[in-house]
Amino acid sequence: MRTASTRPGTPVRRHLRRLTRSGTVLAATTLLAVGAAGQSWASTPILRWTTNAPTPVTTLTLPMAVDSAPDASGIYFAYYTTLESGTRPYAGFQPKPVDANGTRVLQAVFSSFNADATTTDDHCTYGADGGAGVSCAVRFPYTPGTMYSLVLERASVSGATQLMTGDVVETATGAPVAHIGSFGLPAASGRFKNADQGFIEPYLSAGCGQRVTVTYGTPVGTEAGVAHTGSLPTVTDPSSGSCLSTTSRTTSRGQQVTVVGDAAPTASPTTNRTNRTN
Repeated sequence: MRTASTRPGTPVRRHLRRLTRSGTVLAATTLLAVGAAGQSWASTPILRWTTNAPTPVTTLTLPMAVDSAPDASGIYFAYYTTLESGTRPYAGFQPKPVDANGTRVLQAVFSSFNADATTTDDHCTYGADGGAGVSCAVRFPYTPGTMYSLVLERASVSGATQLMTGDVVETATGAPVAHIGSFGLPAASGRFKNADQGFIEPYLSAGCGQRVTVTYGTPVGTEAGVAHTGSLPTVTDPSSGSCLSTTSRTTSRGQQVTVVGDAAPTASPTTNRTNRTN
């Protein structure tokens, strides 16, 4: 992993998230403009989460299991995070086509819309949603039903720069799974706020024909060595503008959410294979 540096500034834009790096395409979201922390205008199912920490935190751990999904691109399960300055990195998981060995694959994403974000991490490229920022992604083999956590961290502060890192670990054991990427932001960006939102988006039209079931675990925020465990996230359907609908239930593992597109296929989502590369 390389380190990163940056310059000050935190603009917010509308974009279509798409990262192309070394033949890997990340088409992440049709996200509408984002305002103050806790607000969004995306016409997609909206996720709400909290760590219940009393203060901002240095590290966020955001668990999710993909229980069943087609081996295809199309739906993005994303978390917003808001730093103390108001700049908003985002992160999440996307089911993907099987790899050359027939192994099931998830893509993890960690990106910033901050025009002054910089990176020298091999997993990241400049640009977010067609504009300024940094986008990082990695693909890794996964087992359906296994809980994986996005671990997002304000890893260090050096002078005017803070280094933000994103990794994937196996939730039950804490074992490292994959490094997503890292980028620098102004040191004044600060720590993660203790609660925010997220979204579930059909970022390709193919997503409107998919059925995916995921289980959200409880977010954890860590500050000064103390871990604060949050409540199970909730998901709310949009009143209009999305091809997706959701149903949820609380299980012993977490909040299980099934997403169904309005053109959902009849084939079993666990056996529906495709050779799509995006």
